[in-house]
Amino acid sequence: MPARFKIQISSLEADVAFCNALITFAGQIPGTVYQRAEIRVYRTLEQELQQRLEAARREARERVEKLSA
Repeated sequence: MPARFKIQISSLEADVAFCNALITFAGQIPGTVYQRAEIRVYRTLEQELQQRLEAARREARERVEKLSA
């Protein structure tokens, strides 16, 4: 797998983990409206990053298949 894909995938994985940590830090049972909003934002961001991560993995697999064909 080309290095740029490894870096991109690793970076996205780190971002997803960071969002997950933020959600945990904000609390699973939020006490304020602000905390509930904050958790919603982090979850939305996490979902978007997950989609980008899957797309990057798919692109990397396709690139590897093309190079080895």
